[in-house]
This record gives sequence, structure tokens and C-alpha cells, in this order.
Amino acid sequence: HGTHVSGIAGAVGNNAIGISGVCWNVAILPVRAGFRTLDNQGYLQDDDVSAAIIYAADNGCNVINMSWGDPNYSAIIADACEYAYSKGVILVASAGNDGVQGLSFPAKLSTVISVGSVSNAKQRSTFSSYGVDLDLVALGENVLSTYKLDQGEQYFRLDGTSMSAAFVSGAAAQKDIIPSEKT
Repeated sequence: HGTHVSGIAGAVGNNAIGISGVCWNVAILPVRAGFRTLDNQGYLQDDDVSAAIIYAADNGCNVINMSWGDPNYSAIIADACEYAYSKGVILVASAGNDGVQGLSFPAKLSTVISVGSVSNAKQRSTFSSYGVDLDLVALGENVLSTYKLDQGEQYFRLDGTSMSAAFVSGAAAQKDIIPSEKT
């Protein structure tokens, strides 16, 4: 998942290899805050995620992609996002893949740019969460990007608002993007 999201945001382009990301000259700081359970499900804990956000903010990240979410509010994650935001970091999060009105956290936070998914036909993806707190939409269906497999680096297609958030994170990483207050 992280390799796929990173490829969308910043895979080097114009080199005749694989795919091109949105921002070719971005430096990516991979920060792992979660782990896989025995049934191969991803799992995050609030304190680990908060520490990762603070670590990224303290180590020069200008954009933090949060292609994950939870239906429950977390004060410690909100505080970490507020801390990063106060340092001028652009925070981008996936809206959620529940297909319902109402966003996941941290996308619902006022310090975070929330991103939903649309198809190639520019229609809301049926899985994409939506609502008044949604800031932007981007492609989130059938997205080809880098993917780590046992055989080495490969390419794979995935769906989800995580992919949509990666497109926005890559765009935000462009030097001519200036963040504005979320209303």
C-alpha cells in the first residue's frame, strides 16, 4: 500500500521505466507507523501514528500523506496534525472507502485536506466516502502504480481514496502550490 501510494505521488518520470508520479523530483520519507495482523490486515495505533506525524514534521516534510483512516476521532492524532499544520506542513488524507456520507479521521479534521475518489468518467466512486467536509476529489479507481511483491518491484492496479490522496499529495509537493486555510 505505501509503495503504491508513494509511486503515485512521486515516481520518477521521463525515464522509460514503469510509471510516472505526479511530482518527479520529490524526496519521500517513508515512515511506517503500522503493522500487519496474522490475517494480513493493516493495523494502526493512535500513539504510533501521532509519533510518525510529529517525526515527519520535525524532519523537514512539507507534505504528509495520510492514506488511512478511522471512523473514530482521536485527540492525540488531532493534536499531532495541529502540530504539523502549525509548522506549515500540508496534511492530506483519504476520505474513506465506506461509500457513505461522512468522512473518516483524520480527513475530517480542519487542518487536513480531505480527498475522495472519482472514476475516469469523473463520477464519484461508489466506495468513496463523501460529505460537506470533503475538500477535493481525484482518480481513485484502477490506478496503476508501483507495488512491492516477493519477486521485487512490480506494478499493480488498486482502487481507493488512498490512491486519490496520493495524487493530491504529489500535486501539493510541487513548489508552486501554496496552502490556504481550510474553511
